[in-house]
Amino acid sequence: MRKYMNSGRLLLALLAFTILIFAACGKDTYYQDGGKENAKFDGSILQYLESNPRYFDTLVTVIKLAGMEKEFNNDQFTFFAPVDNSFRGLIKTLNTVLYATGKDTVVNLNDIPDAIWQKYVSVYMFKGLKKVNDYPQIDLNARGLYPGQNYKSLGDVVFNIGAIYDNAGNVSGTGSENSQGVKYAGYRHLCISFIPNTADPLANWNTVLVSSSDIQPNNGVVHVLKASHTFSFDATNFIQDVLLSR
Repeated sequence: MRKYMNSGRLLLALLAFTILIFAACGKDTYYQDGGKENAKFDGSILQYLESNPRYFDTLVTVIKLAGMEKEFNNDQFTFFAPVDNSFRGLIKTLNTVLYATGKDTVVNLNDIPDAIWQKYVSVYMFKGLKKVNDYPQIDLNARGLYPGQNYKSLGDVVFNIGAIYDNAGNVSGTGSENSQGVKYAGYRHLCISFIPNTADPLANWNTVLVSSSDIQPNNGVVHVLKASHTFSFDATNFIQDVLLSR
């Protein structure tokens, strides 16, 4: 009898430990699970970004350099937010090119003209308030069936945006590579794809997955991009703009 009681206690202890682990994970899901978030934030988009300096300190600085505080505090729009890591690789590449061409490298973010920051921040802004469920389905491996939809940003750049429907049991992916479970029955998450040539709109997409979606400040919707993304979507154009400004 004692053997069964000890076994039962062990199972209860393991169950309690498992619950604690899941509870701990649930406290910080915004930037880990890549899934849909349904968070209300009592403040503006800019205030939301400012409240998360670990992820958006550089972005907030760039928004202010661009002179766009009014828009981020008052205007209503959907914003695909790049995290601070998105700027590091771009600045490193930019400095390599500047050095090779005999020009002064960038030491501070304000070494880049405000107009350039404004141009590229606008690329991430879209008219209207759109959450995951407002975007059509996309399957990156079957775009003929599920193509997502093209949208023009407030920066006048065309993107394809769609909701990926993962298969049941599919952790994260294009929505079709996992054959286990029911197809398209898993959770939904967004991806945004830069289209470099609108004359050939299906070629050479630069696709970025959203790590956290449906964050809702008072004046918009924020979808946070994965840290692997490089700010501007098109480093070549960004660097060319900086070179022309010097």
